[in-house]
Amino acid sequence: MDQQKPLKILFLTSSYPRSEDDHAGVFLRHLAHHLCNRGLSIHVLAPSDGAAGTLTEGQVNVHRFQYFPKRMQKLAYGSGILHNLRESPSLWIQVPFFVAAMGNSLLRLARKERLDLIHAHWLIPQGLLATFSKSWHRVPVLTTVHGSDAFRLKNGLLDRIKRKVLHKCEAWTANSHATAEALGPDTATIKPHIIPMGVDVERFRKGERGRLRSGLNKDDLVILFVGRVVRGKGVEFLLDALSLLPSSLRPKIRLWVVGEGQDADRLQQRTHGASGTLKVRFWGALRNELLPDFYAAADLLVVPTSDTEGQGVVLLEAFAARLCVLATCVGGIREVVEDGVTGMLVQPGDSQALARAIAKLSTDPELRRKLTDNGFLRARNDYAWEIVAARFEDLYRGVVEKAAKGAR
Repeated sequence: MDQQKPLKILFLTSSYPRSEDDHAGVFLRHLAHHLCNRGLSIHVLAPSDGAAGTLTEGQVNVHRFQYFPKRMQKLAYGSGILHNLRESPSLWIQVPFFVAAMGNSLLRLARKERLDLIHAHWLIPQGLLATFSKSWHRVPVLTTVHGSDAFRLKNGLLDRIKRKVLHKCEAWTANSHATAEALGPDTATIKPHIIPMGVDVERFRKGERGRLRSGLNKDDLVILFVGRVVRGKGVEFLLDALSLLPSSLRPKIRLWVVGEGQDADRLQQRTHGASGTLKVRFWGALRNELLPDFYAAADLLVVPTSDTEGQGVVLLEAFAARLCVLATCVGGIREVVEDGVTGMLVQPGDSQALARAIAKLSTDPELRRKLTDNGFLRARNDYAWEIVAARFEDLYRGVVEKAAKGAR
């Protein structure tokens, strides 16, 4: 096979940024653009937030499908399909329409474009639809497991469906060993490729520290949380830990919460009614271009999740920004953060342990400096998008070449 052939790849996904500032599946946008920079042709099929349509973002062709009347489409985006279904069970009525619209759009796009490979992101429904559709277009399928599809969606039927998808696709990847292992022992015979999502090291290392700290005292310590403000992500656990800090340290602490979610209003009300000296600011969802400045202005990123994370992209962003990291040791976080080397880890739900770790890192700038230096090297050497995209391209070419030989 000609190694210089510009492969045409289709990303099949339930989440892809709808605008420049949208965070939904933003890591897929970064991967797509870096693959294009390597000479690949990337198409994306994702749900719309309105009418169907196709547009070109840089070199990436993004195809949007409509699955319900425009103003009623609420299944995708927001806090994610699983969370949306949990919060609004009435949305289950949209699920069959979503699956049918995605499957129909996939078949039409596969007929129109001469695809070399379909890269399905998440096992259900994307991986299932991609492998099922091979009967019509015979395009090889690579499936990536990102975490939620491994750690959740667990019952006998869904587990069988996931195993069937992994057996029928030509290859599959997971963003961490923890994600791969969460699929159970029956998948051990189908060896995964462990390829994480990446980070734009140059972008996050260039954040400007001074502007956001202009109203703070010199010795104030900013603790940053970045993520969805929903149950399981640990903001309430973090507030509990901050209330346990020594009275001599608490007045210096500023907590910045960046993100939105169903729990944001409730937690804001809690902090407004709290007594003492705890200072918390909820910034809401921010434009992507502003995030490097927030990492630069902070002294510590805390990821207090009790949910099992597949990887934790915010950890990589903090590494690249030379921001010290404190996280709970769940799922793939343990593979990103090496305790005492690139960050600190505590057990989820242990507010006393989290408070002790915050106090130690807040009062030991030399330890923070050591951890941030190691974290930056880890981001640059293992997680830069250029490295991750090259690994995916190598895998794409291997899968396509093997499929072509098998078809002869």
